[in-house]
Amino acid sequence: MAHITVKGLVIRETDFGEADRYITVLTAELGKIEVLCRGIRRKKGRIANAVGLFCYSEFTLFSGRRYTLSDAEIDTQFWGITGNIEQYALCCYFAELVNMAADADDGVSDLLPMFLRALYALDRQKRPVQTVKAAFELRLASELGFMPDLTGCAVCGAAQCEAWSFLLENGALVCSSCRKRVGGTYYDMPQGVLDAMRYILSCDGKKLFAFAVNAQTAERLGLICERYLLYHLDIRCTTLDFYHSLFQMQ
Repeated sequence: MAHITVKGLVIRETDFGEADRYITVLTAELGKIEVLCRGIRRKKGRIANAVGLFCYSEFTLFSGRRYTLSDAEIDTQFWGITGNIEQYALCCYFAELVNMAADADDGVSDLLPMFLRALYALDRQKRPVQTVKAAFELRLASELGFMPDLTGCAVCGAAQCEAWSFLLENGALVCSSCRKRVGGTYYDMPQGVLDAMRYILSCDGKKLFAFAVNAQTAERLGLICERYLLYHLDIRCTTLDFYHSLFQMQ
């Protein structure tokens, strides 16, 4: 049995037995790994804090038939996330998405830095949850091979239009004239929403959450990005249901 040291983000925790816990850790070197933390629920202090949900830590592991925790040290903590119910619910949704995406056959190399930047944007920069959510969803869809084509009308090739529509089934932009002739599930796309989506898809990853839109644009952007991602992944996330329930209670 050998020791290895790796940095990673805790994206899931599952209690096991009387005091043990499995944590799911997203790493750059090993991808997604499961780590057994023996007796961790009886412990307090440095190690217990380092294996908490949404902690980015350095882990020392026994590597045998499975990974077992030997030691852990926090690198970056996002305590503000756990103290804000909306942010916490949103990050649980992100974690569910990332946990699924990390199982992709070809892997998705940008998952860890994208999740860390989302945590930083919410916890440190206080970015609005709605725009962070939309940017994360659309960029993740692109990373998973579902990048929409927003260059112009997918039917006639027009580069300009007074009333664009977004076709859910293939992520295409369609002008008002062609929409009448092509079937499918459409969402009206104001220019502000189109500009925001183009920015999300083309910007450097470090600037993914560095944009601002008005409330009306944010609402439309959020609707389109969520529906597009979930349609193409063909999933339903219980964490997303909980996130939405918070706004229904307001």
